[in-house]
Amino acid sequence: GAAFAAAPIARLEALRVEAAEERFEAEIALGHAARLIPELEELTTLHPLRERLRGQLMRALYAAGRQADALIVYEDARRTLAEGLGVDPSPELAAVHLSILRAALAERPPAPSPSREPERRSNLPAQLTSFVGRTEEIERVRALLATHRLVTLTGPGGSGKTRLAGETASRMAATSPDGVWFVPLAPVRGALDVPQAVLVAIGIPETIRLLETREIARPLDRLVELATKRLILVLDNCEHLLDAAATLADRVLSAAPGVQIIVTSREPLGITGEALCPVPSLALPPEDADPDDAREYDAVRLFTDRAAAVRPGFALDATTVEPVVRICRALDGAPLAIELAAARLRALTPAQVADRLDDRFRLLNVGSRTALPRHQTLRAVVDWSWDLLDDAERRVLRRLSVFNGGATLASAEEVLGEDVIDLIASLVDKSLVMATGEAEVRYRLLETVRAYAAERLTEAGEDERFRDAHAAYFLRLAERAEPELRGHGQMYWLERLNAERDNCNNALRHAIDTRDVGTAVRLIGALAWFWILCDYEAEAGQWAVEVWELVDDRPPPGAEDAYVICGFTASLVQEMSREGGPDPERLREQIEKVIALRTDASTHPVLALCRPLVAILSGDVDLALRELDLIGDHQDPWTRAAGHIFVAFLAGNGGDIDRSARAAAEAHAGFQELGDRWGLVSALAGIAEVHLARGRAEEAIRATEEAYGYTVSGISPDQAASLGILLGRARAMAGDFAGARADLERGARNAERIAEHADAARGWLLLGELARWENDLEQARELIDHAIALIEPKTARLDFGTTAAMVFSKRGSLAEQEGDLAAAARWHDRAMRAIAEIVQMPIDRLIGTLVQGLAALAASRGEHVRAAELLGGAHTLQGEPDPWNLEIERATTAALAALGREAFDEAYARGRRITRDQALALR
Repeated sequence: GAAFAAAPIARLEALRVEAAEERFEAEIALGHAARLIPELEELTTLHPLRERLRGQLMRALYAAGRQADALIVYEDARRTLAEGLGVDPSPELAAVHLSILRAALAERPPAPSPSREPERRSNLPAQLTSFVGRTEEIERVRALLATHRLVTLTGPGGSGKTRLAGETASRMAATSPDGVWFVPLAPVRGALDVPQAVLVAIGIPETIRLLETREIARPLDRLVELATKRLILVLDNCEHLLDAAATLADRVLSAAPGVQIIVTSREPLGITGEALCPVPSLALPPEDADPDDAREYDAVRLFTDRAAAVRPGFALDATTVEPVVRICRALDGAPLAIELAAARLRALTPAQVADRLDDRFRLLNVGSRTALPRHQTLRAVVDWSWDLLDDAERRVLRRLSVFNGGATLASAEEVLGEDVIDLIASLVDKSLVMATGEAEVRYRLLETVRAYAAERLTEAGEDERFRDAHAAYFLRLAERAEPELRGHGQMYWLERLNAERDNCNNALRHAIDTRDVGTAVRLIGALAWFWILCDYEAEAGQWAVEVWELVDDRPPPGAEDAYVICGFTASLVQEMSREGGPDPERLREQIEKVIALRTDASTHPVLALCRPLVAILSGDVDLALRELDLIGDHQDPWTRAAGHIFVAFLAGNGGDIDRSARAAAEAHAGFQELGDRWGLVSALAGIAEVHLARGRAEEAIRATEEAYGYTVSGISPDQAASLGILLGRARAMAGDFAGARADLERGARNAERIAEHADAARGWLLLGELARWENDLEQARELIDHAIALIEPKTARLDFGTTAAMVFSKRGSLAEQEGDLAAAARWHDRAMRAIAEIVQMPIDRLIGTLVQGLAALAASRGEHVRAAELLGGAHTLQGEPDPWNLEIERATTAALAALGREAFDEAYARGRRITRDQALALR
């Protein structure tokens, strides 16, 4: 019992056990295994972690005919190693177990060479599933290991750190002379057990060696035996043992220059020489991805692979792609969550899984039975991280859940009401908060973490308090931004509001749910113009209608202008979305009621445009122009410039090209002075239309290219599709058919992708016109028929009528070119009936185009006088004839040849006296 005797005792005991193992090996080789059983059982009890003893006992029991007892010994060894060290039995012990199971032994299990056990080069666990994606991440880890000896993979639970580390290490095994060794630390509970887990994983003998000081060698000291080794260590799941893992890594790297270490942890070790490699979520497809596009993304590939394993025959197709994409996006591309969701396909369809993800913790509650407990359910994944936080970190994390689209430091501190930078930084280190952005860092919670933290916020009784604070902050932000959206600050504030779009929507949802009408109405008033600028009109309408259903007959105090904007938007959306299209009179009555709510104190610039807009939509062009003349003297320069845009539109479509040109130029000058890029896009589009009407293709190209540049830089990005189509028209008129075709195809496809079917149909129609110019009538028919397929189901709608009329007319002209005059007449009749539904709109130039189609049909019938008269009438309606129109050229050529110049001119002059009503009656 003397202290000085401890080291000699330990040394001699270790030598005795080693000698006994060598003797047992010899006895087994001589066939004396059965008589060794009592001694082997005693030593195994004293030394339960010595796998060589376990294997010898199993072989002895088998030799004695006790096969079942031998298998029990193995099972006890497996459980002891797993619970004590978190490792599996060695390959040698597993081989003995397997040979007994197979009853492959004649008299005894094959014994390893008594001189030494086979050398192992790796203990990386074999994988049971395929490895999907992560090519870039593997290369990044390998590149970091080329210059750093310690690389830590960080990321939230379930992000795939362990699998990525294992795959990277296995691919580097060939260049690691002494192998790669996986050390699972998840089951290890005490810091003192970390070095022992490494020793067991690598296979360093358990013999306790004496140091020169004659003291017992600690496990950490024994790791100096790695000094001459060249190997890779993978220390997996270190977040609950950071100090111990950091100490071990520092000690090993200092003593063993040939060792490299890969660490997986939810936060860094924080020691010198550590290189960090955050493990991102798997790449996500866009919401509208088709099956071919979706398959290119790792998140979808992982889901599809795992889904096929539980539901044979599962495939990504037109039916399943939408819910699969929804699942992957809702789960932030987190591999474990995606695998848990895929496992649910045993009992549910993809759509059912996607629809139930609002309650994701209940849905994703069944994982692999052999996985670590904290990886068996989605809630367990987040519980593990939550339990590692201190009280202050938990407080901040749960309160951050009110931010739906991330938070800046300023917004977090104002809403949470405290200085939180240090706590947020700590949560970033722990991979519970994601830090993104360069100009301004945003702090975002993965949706699963946010949902979990929101539950904790409710449990703490803090939900209402912090959601109120969140809504108040974003109301102030939106109202601060709103006037800036009409001037030089437009781009900055658009970017700012786009970054906070989800937060603004969340604030609005909270105001509606709590029936805070004042906040809801003010948010609509502050955000309406932002939504319009960014082509979020559908979003604007849905919110406005929902809020308008809550309001009383009078506006909330301080929200008078916002009240009118909300009512105007809601009424417009409700009427425009009616089945069968809007009724102009009813639309006018509805909006007039709202406009009448304006007070003398109303100052919002947009409100001045309500009345002329109503007049336009109800077809009273004269009233609209009178109202716009009044706006010309408005005190607000933005309102004046916007009024000129409306005048340019009405005059141009009404055939007054000169007035349209003046108004578009004045609008451009006004918006240029204000620095309003949206206004510049609208004015430049109007200027381009004027140039096209006058046959100035090069000037139209320049104006359209400038406008297109503004749209792709952030102003109304969806408008880029329609501008691309306008640019294609201009290039075609200039004779650049190749450039025109490229612009038109891009514009039409983009418009179709974003469901702007009227713009898409115009694009395909113009491509068909190009084919007609090149006399490729078969291709022209295919392109125009595609345009018809897009537009035909929506011909009853006010906003689709003009496009439908144009498409039907050009289909008639194509039939006429092909010699089918009866079909041509039917198509032209459909075109004239289509514009009869929208006759109240300013469409004189469109009517003129349809009349030109009738002129070409008359010429094909031999009615050359009528053809000349119709050409004259089209000229009157359009102001200036369309310079890029096949029907003008074909009808003029035929009529002139038949009539001669004098008779043609007389008929043309008679046609110039046509009225709008007479033109509408033509067939």
